[in-house]
Amino acid sequence: MKKLFLLCTILWQSCLLVGQLDTIILGYGGYTGVTVSVSSSVAPGMPENTLNQSGFLPNENAASRFLSQATLGYNYSDINQVSSMGIEQWVENQFSIPRAFTIENQIRIYHQMVKDSTNTPTAGAGNRLWDYAWWQYLMSSPDQLRQRVAFALSEMLVISENSAFNNVAYAMGTYYDKLLNRAFGNYRDLLTDITYSPAMGIYLTYLNNPKSNPTLNQFPDENYARELMQLFTIGTVMLNNDGSVILDTNGTPQPSYDNGDIIEFSKIFTGLTWADRTQWNRSALNDTSYIAPMVMWNTWHEPGTKNLLNGFVVPNRIPIDGNADIQDALDNLFNHQNTPPFVGKFLIQRLVTSNPSPAFINRVSNVFINNGQGVRGDLAAVVKAILLDPEAKSCDMATNMDYGMLREPFVRYVQINKAFNTYTQSGNYRNDMNYIYLNTGQRPLASPSVFNFFQQDYQPIGAIEEAGLVAPEFQITDAQTIAGFINGLYRWLISGDIADEYDLFTNEVDAHYVDEISKLDLSPESTYTDNDKLLILLDRLNLLLAHGHVSDNALQIIKNIIVEFPNTTAVEKEDRIKLAIYLLMTSPEYLINR
Repeated sequence: MKKLFLLCTILWQSCLLVGQLDTIILGYGGYTGVTVSVSSSVAPGMPENTLNQSGFLPNENAASRFLSQATLGYNYSDINQVSSMGIEQWVENQFSIPRAFTIENQIRIYHQMVKDSTNTPTAGAGNRLWDYAWWQYLMSSPDQLRQRVAFALSEMLVISENSAFNNVAYAMGTYYDKLLNRAFGNYRDLLTDITYSPAMGIYLTYLNNPKSNPTLNQFPDENYARELMQLFTIGTVMLNNDGSVILDTNGTPQPSYDNGDIIEFSKIFTGLTWADRTQWNRSALNDTSYIAPMVMWNTWHEPGTKNLLNGFVVPNRIPIDGNADIQDALDNLFNHQNTPPFVGKFLIQRLVTSNPSPAFINRVSNVFINNGQGVRGDLAAVVKAILLDPEAKSCDMATNMDYGMLREPFVRYVQINKAFNTYTQSGNYRNDMNYIYLNTGQRPLASPSVFNFFQQDYQPIGAIEEAGLVAPEFQITDAQTIAGFINGLYRWLISGDIADEYDLFTNEVDAHYVDEISKLDLSPESTYTDNDKLLILLDRLNLLLAHGHVSDNALQIIKNIIVEFPNTTAVEKEDRIKLAIYLLMTSPEYLINR
């Protein structure tokens, strides 16, 4: 392992010294000042397509680059599909793919298995059932774009297993289903779904939130009111449509809300409790209490008017109608001028680049405001606008040092499984993702706080901060997580232990799930392990994992390392492939996704 770590370190340092080649490719864009004319009659725009990037696309590297933005992981078949049908058609096809099953139902299947196998009708549904259900959905469902968007939404509309409902699979599974269900729906509907979610109600402490009682010094909990504004809709400062901050006459950012606004919104989110309880202020009846949306008890809802943003007043409803108050409050935030650029920028950062241009944000904000048919908040239209934006698709953006993002450790891990077609004998998968979590601190719905694993405006000290840029993922990038990912790669690739399969219940025999043990399929690469074919192997891996972004110099370094290893037996050939993947996936040119 020490030898591999040293080689990896050498590769990192060597890659950092590589400069960009000054190459001009016709059909690759960049023809400013060039006049294009033809002698025959052609369709409008066709002469320019000879020189612009429309004439260069689709191609395999561009398809791979697009899929790195639009999916959590992909394989050669996906690259070929996008290359042949084009990006826009692929997106439209993904919109039409129905959900294969719900995570909640998969948890129910596992839960029943636990009850039957242990003869314990009252057995609980712990976290592992959620982890396994999430992973089964990832590995067996074809709705790749929906999964990518839902994962992004889970990092904005955060709940976490690190909470009061820890070890209740239904809390997380039912909540994640809401993200999957609304990934191509309307953001306003999604706000309603998460507001009434018991998991969110427990996480941000407004389930059983009572009305004011000054004699008891009792006032509404402010957690959800604050985070709904700060993190889920409008942010802390006023924004222009392009995401730029609005300043007052002193050059100070104008706040989008104040403590008084938090107090007024906190009155809105009172009176909500469990759907299966007949008494107020009780705990969950059982694990499945987290499935049904919360219900309103108007006797515990704050009466009277509530003064919200932009002068909007929730009326003093008689009789009290807490649900109507909630809808007014959500409308107030959904229609706020900040919500389109705030939500749009967040999604751009999670899918494409950490530092989108104001023009990019503005284009996406406009689609959030109006999808072209007068509808505000259409997430399908927003996602399509992001992925089809020239700034996202442009090939030459890959040479812009301000562009792109550090790949999240968990996304890198998923990419290994997808790229090399992880399979099981039965088609059923188990993976509680424990090792990736221990080594990098990431797995779905497991952030340390409501602020996600990292914050969208995080600036690492040094060149990025000095340039006025942000790099969110670097907030969880340190000596521990860098070494953790490298050690993880050794386990997943070199040792072949790609997933974490454990018992569903105490003393479950290994034979019960021997056909659910995951393995990588490296056979397509086995043809290219001979020394004279190694560059073909590396080109294939470069296309598959880094859409051709790893430089020739870095590939040559990797090749020089691999030739030092034997290549006689089938095991030795596979070891060469594993080492090539290992070294490529630890290179800076792979880690920064442009």
